[in-house]
Amino acid sequence: MRNFFKNFKLIVPQIKNSLLPALIFAGSFLGYYLYGEISSPTQHNLHFIFWTTSILIILGTSFFNRQKPLFFMLTIAFSYIIINLLKQKYSLDYLSTSSYINLCFFAPLNLIVLYFIKDKRLFSKQSYWLLLVLFTEIALCEYFNKINFTISFNSEADSINLNSLSVILFLILLISSFIKFNISGFIDETSLFFCSLNIFAGFYYSASSTALSIFFCAANITLFLGFIKHTHYILNYDALTELPSRHSYLKNSSKFPMKYSLAIIYLDNYSHLYKVFGYFKSTKILKMLANRLKELEAENPIYSYNIGEFIIIFKNDNLKQSFEKLDNIRREIASSEFMISNKQKGIKITISGCVSEKKRSDNNATEVLVRARKALQKSYQFTQNLISKA
Repeated sequence: MRNFFKNFKLIVPQIKNSLLPALIFAGSFLGYYLYGEISSPTQHNLHFIFWTTSILIILGTSFFNRQKPLFFMLTIAFSYIIINLLKQKYSLDYLSTSSYINLCFFAPLNLIVLYFIKDKRLFSKQSYWLLLVLFTEIALCEYFNKINFTISFNSEADSINLNSLSVILFLILLISSFIKFNISGFIDETSLFFCSLNIFAGFYYSASSTALSIFFCAANITLFLGFIKHTHYILNYDALTELPSRHSYLKNSSKFPMKYSLAIIYLDNYSHLYKVFGYFKSTKILKMLANRLKELEAENPIYSYNIGEFIIIFKNDNLKQSFEKLDNIRREIASSEFMISNKQKGIKITISGCVSEKKRSDNNATEVLVRARKALQKSYQFTQNLISKA
């Protein structure tokens, strides 16, 4: 039963992150099959929603300096524009044009690359290269159209509006992204999977202008909501430890009760651990420490304030009570073994900390934190693996 609840806790974040994108996709799918062809005003509204969300994504990614959502949106927007232009020019004959067949190759290929590259700052060299590649692909499509060259196994589209090569690329994208987001559980990867699923459905039913509008609009909405949710998460939570971040601490500090004690914790010798074990293993140690802290102190909020530095707010506890609790945590950490890998023995780590009780003269939580930090830094010069009082 304990293993069941442990596994269930791991599944819950995936279900929570997948619920809204899955509902959007299901609603689009049911809407297309239940209502068939939509009226012209409704289609204009979908066009408006599509371009409004596109502009919002551009503004949001520019402000928060995010690369991946923007280029995902650009791939969606270019595909949407090109398909509509081809349908206006060739009617249903667009399915056999080299422009459409080549688009069916480049679009899923771009999405595969964008899904698995690291999300860097928008204003970086990688963004300039990605933009250059995107415009190069458009130029290639125009050139291939002139010479009637197609990138496909078949010269014409299959009955599902996609040729075999395009179906394979979309399946690679969907299967690999499905596995990846289930392993990681990250919000942005979940939304990008369902966004890709909507794009695949849009291409699959592209002969229907209703399906094209509905699924591409759903893809943009999913991408935008995923961007908003992920941005909110990274502002309020530390991505490594999954604990509330410094921003969250500063935001919530005004809501602390009248009586509380603040504990600040350092991971001893983190710089030495970093030199010995390297970046990946040292960050794994930090994550294991954060998980251990959450196990030992489940009642009170814990914040990841800096790298290797944590804050615990002991609500309604005086200095003596919080000191005893923090010292118990210190002893438990010191007696635990942390397994970096199966091939290595468990390592021992220690923490040092200081507790400061809120006084009537304190105007805010910052003064309590500063007092605890000064006391800890003073004692830290002489000894480690020790809890002190401020």
